[in-house]
Amino acid sequence: MMGVDALLKEVEDRRKKALEALEAEYSAKREEVKKRTAEQVAYLMDSAKKDAVVLAQKEATKVEGASKLQSKKMVFDATERLLESNISSLEQAMAEFAASPAYHELLTSMVKYASKRLGGKVGVICRKADEAALKADGAKVISTSLTSIGGFKAENEDRTLELDLTFEEILRGREDDVRAAVLGKE
Repeated sequence: MMGVDALLKEVEDRRKKALEALEAEYSAKREEVKKRTAEQVAYLMDSAKKDAVVLAQKEATKVEGASKLQSKKMVFDATERLLESNISSLEQAMAEFAASPAYHELLTSMVKYASKRLGGKVGVICRKADEAALKADGAKVISTSLTSIGGFKAENEDRTLELDLTFEEILRGREDDVRAAVLGKE
């Protein structure tokens, strides 16, 4: 029986050695898996941090851009209100000029200019208040139904050409120059 006990002991020793070898191999693989898992977690955390920084920068850039755009819009709106106010003041000054004695001299010059541009005698559409002055300057008054701050519309004799010399039209035609002058730009 000694031989069987020795054999059983040897089998038991081999089994223990095999189990120890398997345990050692399992521990090594487990440590390797833990190490790889830790590396992957660290990589994912680092990637997430980098992505968060990039996303935060993008969001900050977006917010900054929106703020700059809002600021520019506010400046533009304020500038437009200033221009509208100044143009309104300019129109008021033109209305006051149209009620002054110097306006008659301007009408005389405007009639001469219209005659030169349209070639000869001109007919005018004017305000009722300007009718007498224009007739005195030799212009043929076609109508006095013009609603304007001042000035008139002139037509050539055969009514094929028209020249709008109302203050509003002159101002509209020179609006860019007026805006530049109001803003102090050349």
